[in-house]
Amino acid sequence: MRTIAIVGFSNSGKTTVGAAIVAEACRRGLKAAVIKVGHPTATAQPASSPQPPMRDSDRLAAAGADPAVFRTPAGWQLQLAQPLEDRDQPLHIPAWLNLALAGVDLLVVEGRRVEGAPLVQTVGADGACKVAREQCDLVLENVPYDPLPAHLLNLIGFSAD
Repeated sequence: MRTIAIVGFSNSGKTTVGAAIVAEACRRGLKAAVIKVGHPTATAQPASSPQPPMRDSDRLAAAGADPAVFRTPAGWQLQLAQPLEDRDQPLHIPAWLNLALAGVDLLVVEGRRVEGAPLVQTVGADGACKVAREQCDLVLENVPYDPLPAHLLNLIGFSAD
């Protein structure tokens, strides 16, 4: 399975680029999957919190459900009480998730580096970089890109049409 990681500050275009990569993979007949690493504040609130949790999934997880599995009309959602590694460390993908990803041709990880995977950084209009440019395989500025640039396609292992 090919993997590519996308990092950048909020609203810099990570999801835009990730969605474009997934769409391109699907257009090429490949199966794509995404892992989105949330912001550190995107956690379930404890039951004793003065503000009620915003979603039912947060309320059930805060009550102690682990795992909490939700079936929606659009599909399945799984929430595990597993603390996130230090944000400066590459994302560790657990064995059980690798099993669930069997048959996936391309994995896009948004929000964290992955050991051995190319690292793309998106940079918004303010020019701020989350990761030093020299640590990235590619820096994309002023997203969105349509079509995807040839150097990004090559980085993923796609030939430019």
